[in-house]
Amino acid sequence: MASTREKILNESLDLFAENGYHGTSMREIAKAVGIKGSSIYNHFSGKEEIFSELFNYLAPLNLKSGKFRTKLQAAEVDPFETLNYFGDIVIKEMQNQKKVKLLKMMLKENNNPVVKKQLQGRMENNIERVTIFFTGLQQEGKIRSDLDPEFTANEFVGDLIYYRMRYLLFELDSFEELKTATKKHISFFWENIRDN
Repeated sequence: MASTREKILNESLDLFAENGYHGTSMREIAKAVGIKGSSIYNHFSGKEEIFSELFNYLAPLNLKSGKFRTKLQAAEVDPFETLNYFGDIVIKEMQNQKKVKLLKMMLKENNNPVVKKQLQGRMENNIERVTIFFTGLQQEGKIRSDLDPEFTANEFVGDLIYYRMRYLLFELDSFEELKTATKKHISFFWENIRDN
């Protein structure tokens, strides 16, 4: 049986997805959970803490985490396989309905200061890690020496975000189309940056 804290997180995610972060009150969350409005503060200090916990658990991959750092550091063995590894993670995330709910809400509410701060922080961290990855590949002679690693990182991540937005917000693509586009992007990208 789920704890009250877990129920609060689950109900908050549903309400955020339906009404947006700004359009959801602590009182509405408490009501959905079935507890008194004041009781919710025994579990969370406020809506920002709830969102922060949801973000930490469900948000897009964090390349600063230990498991990804290890994968990036070992990338010189097979850089193309590493790019595909991260592409697979992006695809897999789109099969998790809770992640999809949170991502849709964040994309729609990207101007909300709380949402923007979390998204911006994660994006900056990930671009920094991908830049380090491409810098290492350049130093190893695996990618072209004339490339700017930070620009290359932004280009690589930018298209992954674009295909996710087509799928999440605009519903222009099916899941299979998202998967195919992601794989094509990675192959095309690698062919254009690798050192021949």
